[in-house]
Amino acid sequence: MKISRESVISVIKNTDKLPTIKAEISDLIIMINKEEDINITELSLKINECGNLREALLTNINSGYFKLQRKIESIKDAVIYLGMRAVEKLIVAYLIKSLLPTNLGNSKELNSEMYWKHCLGTSIAANLIAEKLGIEDKYRYFAYGLIHDIGYTALDVCFPEIVDEVYEIQKKGVSQVVAERMIMGGCTHSDIGEVLCEKWNLHEDIKTVVKHHHTPLGADNYKLEVMILSVADAISTLYYEKLVKVSTNFSLSHKIIDELGLDMAFIEEIREVLPNKVEMVNKQLNFAILSL
Repeated sequence: MKISRESVISVIKNTDKLPTIKAEISDLIIMINKEEDINITELSLKINECGNLREALLTNINSGYFKLQRKIESIKDAVIYLGMRAVEKLIVAYLIKSLLPTNLGNSKELNSEMYWKHCLGTSIAANLIAEKLGIEDKYRYFAYGLIHDIGYTALDVCFPEIVDEVYEIQKKGVSQVVAERMIMGGCTHSDIGEVLCEKWNLHEDIKTVVKHHHTPLGADNYKLEVMILSVADAISTLYYEKLVKVSTNFSLSHKIIDELGLDMAFIEEIREVLPNKVEMVNKQLNFAILSL
């Protein structure tokens, strides 16, 4: 099948198949979106209004992945040890992944468990790159990775037959993004993700990462974030293609790697450790415990 870009975007904007965000969650996202410093007490109170978000968030922060020296007992503790921006992005990522899990769709071909591992792989790779670059709030990049592909999950919910057709084209050696453009009149899951970010009032940095992780040179703002996620996504895509046994013409961008001041030896190090790290972190984190 083929469909126009305009038709795809219209369906995503108007569908009732995608979850709606409750008022209290929307209020929390709006608070986090503010550029000025957030009062930790006010943030904690707002989190307490969102089901068991506090307990679920702290459970995952204490899971072992974040390598903390002590147990985190409160949101204030989390901010002290991880940084406010990292905590803010983790909150948003946790909310969105819980509202839009990768197994929500209806594709016959997409293995949602394998695709979740790609998202997790992107998070881990982004975290490792941020750490290598000496970025203080490196866990913010982990959060970006968790939700960078929300557009693909939305595509699976609204157009599962397109996801199936994309996969069939991938099996012939064509990359996912090229296959999507062929079917959807130039539209990709990144464009769909951008629409979701606008629909749910997500912050500009998240929207930019979601929109440009395949086209990093097209980003006007948050260029470092986009470049890191672009490389991380590419590393994890190569890992994912092995999981699902497809081989496409997808490749890493040496230009972006060079701009970040990285080298291929470091990229290969990440590729080597990524499969084991994904399996480990997949056991540590639990998004199913959140009840909103």
